[in-house]
Amino acid sequence: MVLDMGCGPGYFTTEIAKLVGKEGKVIAADLQQGMLDKMIRKVRNYGFEKRVEAHRCESERTGIEKTVDFILTFWMVHEVPDQHKFFEKMKSLLNPGGRILITEPKIHVTKRDFSSMISRLESAGLLIIDYPHIVLSRSLLLTVR
Repeated sequence: MVLDMGCGPGYFTTEIAKLVGKEGKVIAADLQQGMLDKMIRKVRNYGFEKRVEAHRCESERTGIEKTVDFILTFWMVHEVPDQHKFFEKMKSLLNPGGRILITEPKIHVTKRDFSSMISRLESAGLLIIDYPHIVLSRSLLLTVR
């Protein structure tokens, strides 16, 4: 199972649904119902309704209780008010051996801000295992320490 955290209109959701296959599941989570509605329409156009579960988060809590093997957070962590709490929650959602890919936009997240974020995720018990190169982004691949 994969969590597309902050899925927006589903840009990555449909691609993840392709990757997980007919037996796989994707939780597409976002704060905004409008974004989830767009994602749902896109998923339907691809015929992936059975693979994707839409989930609306609350402003102070994700409300997600299922555990997953992979979490994608693409260009959204910089918008989270309490990143330490967010990282602790993401850690709690990972199955053993699970991974998190955090990708942040260079245009909004400075090197200093990214370093501060790294301190918060490490203090939450996450371990950096790679720094993938993603265009126009600062990225980390993480697991549980």
